[in-house]
Amino acid sequence: MRQSKILFASIISKNMYFIFKQELIDYDFFNSHKSNTILFLHGWGGNKFSFNATLNLLKHKFNILTLTMPTISPTAECWNLFDYLTLVETLLKLHNVNCPIIVCHSFGFRIAMLLNKKIAIKKVIVTGGAGPKKFSIFNKISQRNNKILLSNKKMRFLFQHIASNDYKSLSNINKQTFKNVVNLNLRYETKFNCPMLLFWGKKDTSTPLWIFKLLKKQNNCTAILNNSDHFAYIKENSKFNNEIIKFLKPEI
Repeated sequence: MRQSKILFASIISKNMYFIFKQELIDYDFFNSHKSNTILFLHGWGGNKFSFNATLNLLKHKFNILTLTMPTISPTAECWNLFDYLTLVETLLKLHNVNCPIIVCHSFGFRIAMLLNKKIAIKKVIVTGGAGPKKFSIFNKISQRNNKILLSNKKMRFLFQHIASNDYKSLSNINKQTFKNVVNLNLRYETKFNCPMLLFWGKKDTSTPLWIFKLLKKQNNCTAILNNSDHFAYIKENSKFNNEIIKFLKPEI
């Protein structure tokens, strides 16, 4: 835990903010005075509105906690995945949330996996979950060769021109944050001791089907596979919401 990084947390007027690592974190806590709280964890580059269509469906049946985690917005300091974990943990404590239900997409699943080692989770809903990586000696060799190549100024210049636009648009601090996040292999953190709903797109190339199959094999799963991509929860939102309602029916 890196509690020294927390400056203070407070509720300012009607809007809720959390100050962490010199960043003003925007979040919402809808207290419906229910017994269960749903925590929404968005994907990389997302925000507290990423799950709005689902959130609005559930906010009268559950307490809702949703936040914008700084990923692509310029930040004063470099982050790593454990910083994001501490941010979420402290926010849960601030609102006395115990044993939450988690809904997460992509990058958000990385945090859910680490959070699973720290607190009790009632249920988890995963769509396009990122984090597990296949181990390959060829990947290790490739990573080593890339480091050697990028130490050369000419090769570094070439890399900057072929890198994705999303990556190139980040500040240097955010680029290092991105690398800190994606380089952490969470292959062995995929087992949950709670029911899991998987909602995945067959055409998802960002988080391919082997991750879906791994999670399905290791967990007590309701597994839904549809003909969409990495953003299946948006493009197939009606199906996503229907599956969530069925999955959460005992808690409603």
